[in-house]
Amino acid sequence: MNEKEKYLFDLQGFLVIPNVLTAEQLTKLNKAIDENADIAPEERKSFMFWAEQTFRDLIDDPKTEPYLTEILGEEYRLDHEYSIIHQKGSPPLGLHGGGVPYDPGQYYTFQNGKMYSGLTVVSYALTDIGPEDGGFCCIPGSHKSNYRTPTDYKNYSEIGPVVHIPQRAGDVLIFSEALTHGTFAWQAAHERRSLLYKYSPAMISWAPFNRSQELLDMLTDRQKVIVQTPASLGYRYFGQSKKK
Repeated sequence: MNEKEKYLFDLQGFLVIPNVLTAEQLTKLNKAIDENADIAPEERKSFMFWAEQTFRDLIDDPKTEPYLTEILGEEYRLDHEYSIIHQKGSPPLGLHGGGVPYDPGQYYTFQNGKMYSGLTVVSYALTDIGPEDGGFCCIPGSHKSNYRTPTDYKNYSEIGPVVHIPQRAGDVLIFSEALTHGTFAWQAAHERRSLLYKYSPAMISWAPFNRSQELLDMLTDRQKVIVQTPASLGYRYFGQSKKK
């Protein structure tokens, strides 16, 4: 994570990294979604096809790991994950998150020359998200706000400082959950397809732990450490750091 990227993430609460996924990865990920298009809509919106290795490979993606290490520290865990699959007309999701009220599971602070974030999202775009398409929006810098988000902004009755963040297929959007963010209604003719992998510091849990044995059996040893249950950082002293 270079100095410009550190500056932008600290300033904005988010960062877009271009061209993280290869054309081959995009093809495999989209094909898996296409082949499961007949599942129930409520299941499809949380779709994560672990049987396809390309989905599992993103758990410890070497292209995003340096960012997570800088933002979360060396010991972090994949707290939960899901997909977002929106069709034209999908409704907006109101703004949520923000520096106030303080949430011990999702926070952002900076001390002694280093950033510290709670729940942090790595969002892979599998299709283009153009400037007029809708999708992810946020109030840049709100992860450090000292005041509550005004109601008129939260429900989009007034856009104010809310901005839309475009992505190209293959780009990654990393953001702190402490950032005030939401979703504009999806306007494009094509589907919005995004995979969201949400990581926390090793000792913090935001969502209940629900890893199946079937999934754990598919993972590499390193991936099993990353999807661990919450643990004190004390375990690093017993040689169990993911870096080893």
